[in-house]
Amino acid sequence: MISKVTNEAPNDSKMFCGLNGCPQVYWHDESPASVNFEVLGRALALSGDLFRRSGHDGGLFLVLPDGSPRSILKGKQLSAAIVDRIDLHRFHNEKQKPSRISAGTLDEILHTEAFLSMFAPVDRISSQPEYLPGFTLTNPGYNDGGDGHRVIFVGESAEPSGSMERINTFLDVMDFDTQADRANAVAGLLTVALRHHWPGGKPIILATASKSHSGKDTVLDFIAGQTPKTSVSWEPADWATQKAIIASLNTDPSLGMIRLENARVNGSSKIASAFVERFVTDPAPTLYSPGCGSEPRRIRNEIVMSMSTNFGALSEDLLNRGLPIHLKPDGSITDRQDSIGNPRHQYLPRYREEIAAEVHGMIERWRAVGMPLDDSRYHPCTEWAYVIGGILMVNGVEGFLDNYADRRVADDPIRSRIAVLGSHLLNKCLPIGEVVGEVIRLGLMDPLVPKNERSGLEAQKRGPGKVLSAHLNEKFVVPAEDEEDERVVFRLEKVRRRFEHGKAESRYGFFVVEEATPDDDGLDCPDEWVSRTDYPKIA
Repeated sequence: MISKVTNEAPNDSKMFCGLNGCPQVYWHDESPASVNFEVLGRALALSGDLFRRSGHDGGLFLVLPDGSPRSILKGKQLSAAIVDRIDLHRFHNEKQKPSRISAGTLDEILHTEAFLSMFAPVDRISSQPEYLPGFTLTNPGYNDGGDGHRVIFVGESAEPSGSMERINTFLDVMDFDTQADRANAVAGLLTVALRHHWPGGKPIILATASKSHSGKDTVLDFIAGQTPKTSVSWEPADWATQKAIIASLNTDPSLGMIRLENARVNGSSKIASAFVERFVTDPAPTLYSPGCGSEPRRIRNEIVMSMSTNFGALSEDLLNRGLPIHLKPDGSITDRQDSIGNPRHQYLPRYREEIAAEVHGMIERWRAVGMPLDDSRYHPCTEWAYVIGGILMVNGVEGFLDNYADRRVADDPIRSRIAVLGSHLLNKCLPIGEVVGEVIRLGLMDPLVPKNERSGLEAQKRGPGKVLSAHLNEKFVVPAEDEEDERVVFRLEKVRRRFEHGKAESRYGFFVVEEATPDDDGLDCPDEWVSRTDYPKIA
């Protein structure tokens, strides 16, 4: 408690306001140590530049004028901070003693809750504005948004923009396959801006393309914005990928986005990483990898993981957790002349701050109308999808996650083969033997018939039966070959009962549930999807 100025030394440890404006602390050796430590800590905390790192074992640190932190780990460092910030008076048996406190006592103080609890906890120091709970921006200085959102912001206040000109100009020159891919790129941009929300509940951004040098890394640079990021080369061995990612996080704790570059298949039918899948969904992953030279530590998962690939199919677990963005350039990329110059090396660096201001503007417009959620979008990261969908909806960005099912079919070898099979068996209900015959005729043995299930007819029936049963009641998209063709969605069903010959058996049905037709006027506009409620079902 700060009291008025007094010339009379109190007979117990207290804090007063000195004539020079510095806190005046009276330390009595006879007082309980916890009281002395608390009074000293409260006085030092008034300086406004001493804080405690978050966590139960967080220590004291000083924020320098340039915003960088300096840990106070030893009694000698704490003594210097005391001299600069408070007017200390020390007494023993009511007699004034030298104001210095012994180094041993100061070392002890730095490890006590009585002292450390007087300082505001800090999760991080940021030079870029961040979003606190309630989606409000940080102000310069200390911001207490609760656990995970206690931030010292050392930058300037953000100025939201009322335009999306810079964002749309960039998107216009990128060869997105569909409107959904374009919308998902903006969704990725928002996800990185809001990365401190939804720990363990954000998707991995999957940038794929039909050929090399299609702009995948350019799109990921756009999504990263001003956030600290790093690239990690994809390694076929999962332990090597884990080691590289953890080494990056240990080297730079401020990282907000990690990009796994040029992922490809090596001796497997799919691109997969058990570590990445586990990391993306863990709210507080433990960073530990043998050989990285650091002790295990847990972090709050505020990292946005991303991956770029042209080669191979992605595993089902990655696809389920992914935000898909597919690029499909037309013609030779090397012959193109972009109106904005080089998108990656010229446009993005030039307009990085303006793009950030437009992102802030998108979120502010969403807040201004009550922060509506879009619960029509399905994704396992439910809360993330509702919020991001709501922001995009308010700002007129259409197509978010419309390609989620399509890309899971296109990029998953099993689903893509089921889509081909179903396209030849639409609205048919067949026993497994006839389904297997169609599988063989269409050349779909791999991967619908596992290699260990090809020894005979019964084994060939058993293999596809297991594969199809694992995907029952899922929807599959039969993609159009060109813009003139229809796109069809069917559902895979199965039932076991007695059919017309009286013998009980299982049958598989591939029934159309949605279909899209080209616009009658031949205009260049999105297909109109028609949901069917009268599709055949297995009785």
